[in-house]
Amino acid sequence: MKCSAVLLTLTSALFACSCGASSKTLNTAKVERAIANSIVKERGLDSTVGCPAGIPEQAGHVFVCAARLDAGSYPVTVTELNGDGKVRYGDATPLVVLDVAKIERSIESSVFKQRRLRATASCPREVLQQAGLEFRCIAVIDGASQRYPFVVSEVDNVGHVRYLGT
Repeated sequence: MKCSAVLLTLTSALFACSCGASSKTLNTAKVERAIANSIVKERGLDSTVGCPAGIPEQAGHVFVCAARLDAGSYPVTVTELNGDGKVRYGDATPLVVLDVAKIERSIESSVFKQRRLRATASCPREVLQQAGLEFRCIAVIDGASQRYPFVVSEVDNVGHVRYLGT
């Protein structure tokens, strides 16, 4: 299965200070927004980013945030450059998403071949390409309201999947 490779390289610096706070903790909400905005800007992918709370402002401190797609979570490593909230973030592992449209067409084709029924399949839009990840798609038979769920399992890290109607 051909997939669309997306490499995430985020090297932007961000100032995320907790101005006026007595305890010097990093404003991780600003880091989360910056990472999410970078992923949208650079890759056109919507994600929800979560970072641990209570991170101290400390030069050299490293922690990991998670950018969650519709299916799957991508780690983003954050390094504090100084004790004043300046950070660098990114990950050496490429952010790769599945060709969801191709999976939908494959499910539709399978329904037609096995049942001689035309169907429209829909899957989550942004799915991380990662071995072992499972997600659900729905097929609707044209002209009917019945919904047929499919469990899709990624069998490797190069975009091959297996699906089963449940």
